[in-house]
Amino acid sequence: MSDTPKLPKLLAISSPGGHWIQLTRLSAELEARYQVVYAMPAALFTERNRSERKVYSVMDVSADDKWRLIPCALQVLYILLKERPKAILSTGAAPGAVAIWLGSFLGIRTIWVDSIANVKQISRAGKLAKKRADVFLTQWEHLSNGQDILFKGAVL
Repeated sequence: MSDTPKLPKLLAISSPGGHWIQLTRLSAELEARYQVVYAMPAALFTERNRSERKVYSVMDVSADDKWRLIPCALQVLYILLKERPKAILSTGAAPGAVAIWLGSFLGIRTIWVDSIANVKQISRAGKLAKKRADVFLTQWEHLSNGQDILFKGAVL
């Protein structure tokens, strides 16, 4: 048996595009302190993602594809039950909101970082995640209320 302490597990999940870029920037710093498991739409898979990280594929969902929430939720639930993370980190959008909701019911700590693209208001997925997230962060100071929506800086 190894003397190396086992790192707590963190599930990092997001949609493609800016959400994924922000998530990978955040989790790069966390990889030294956590065993990070990633979940993302299969379109984001690269050889680097597959070879250097534990990565699961989840269905990408949007508000326009509500029927796809069910298979996405089943995929996320499978990952949560298999991996048993101590925390979930998401930058959005819908797959992250699904993970936040499911994780909160399973007693997993949840952290939502609303996308920097949402300058005028909290995102639609963020509004859903806010109801269940343990920590809710915005990247715009003027959107923070200092209580349940916090500003701690921007990722990009």
